[in-house]
Amino acid sequence: MYKIAIAAAAIIFLIPFASNSFASNIEIDIHTGSADPNQHLTFYPPSSSAYVGDTLEFGNADTVPHDIVSGAPDSGPSGKFDSGMLNPGQYYSYKLTEYDVGTFSFYDKTYPWMTGTVLVQETPGGFKVVHNVGADAGDGKTTFDVQYQSVKNIISTSIGAKDKSLNLVLVGQTDQNSNLVLRLPTGLITPPFFGVQLDGQFTKNFTVTDEQGIEVLTIPITPVTEQVSIVGTQVVPEFGPVAAMVLAISIVAIVACTRIMPGHRQV
Repeated sequence: MYKIAIAAAAIIFLIPFASNSFASNIEIDIHTGSADPNQHLTFYPPSSSAYVGDTLEFGNADTVPHDIVSGAPDSGPSGKFDSGMLNPGQYYSYKLTEYDVGTFSFYDKTYPWMTGTVLVQETPGGFKVVHNVGADAGDGKTTFDVQYQSVKNIISTSIGAKDKSLNLVLVGQTDQNSNLVLRLPTGLITPPFFGVQLDGQFTKNFTVTDEQGIEVLTIPITPVTEQVSIVGTQVVPEFGPVAAMVLAISIVAIVACTRIMPGHRQV
């Protein structure tokens, strides 16, 4: 019954995660009011990272048309792409190739104060990519790309804030034991790793190597492995920088109000 439930869940999740978790679209938005220089708005996010084979998807949420081109205002268009006049509510897509590796710049021809960059990286041979890992933790704005190598596919990820864990759901058919190799940014989950769970059971059968801020975790899995959890010393911060600032301001305000409340005196 457990396997049937997992299989059914996998079928349900395949559609949403095919567009959001695997290599696919990197969304870049044009906010309402961007055409007004007094608003000081640019693309959102203004900088991001992607891999060869990913697609940049520009969406115009403004009330006026925009024309997005590759290049920079000082040097002009690079000739890689030109969205043409992108009307409100329209999208423009550009697929990244090996010729885009490095810092990829773009701007708006009509409103040149609007600029953005994408750091384009080559995907290691045989590795797949899961985007936006960590979006369900903290303020949802701190996310990471995770590269992995496996005969199975990762169809969903989640963060366990209480036990500081990264949880993965795998799907795929195979008749042999294999390895799940994960390239984990230390900003996502920090070593040392206290344990790895396979379908709820802890195992010590894994290896970890460090590659300049990337922890390469190799975990042997079986044909029936469906869930993998990694527990570290820290997983995506529970409070993002904005939330932490708001919390700090709130504490200061409460202390200040307490000191001046009538009927209270210091001892």
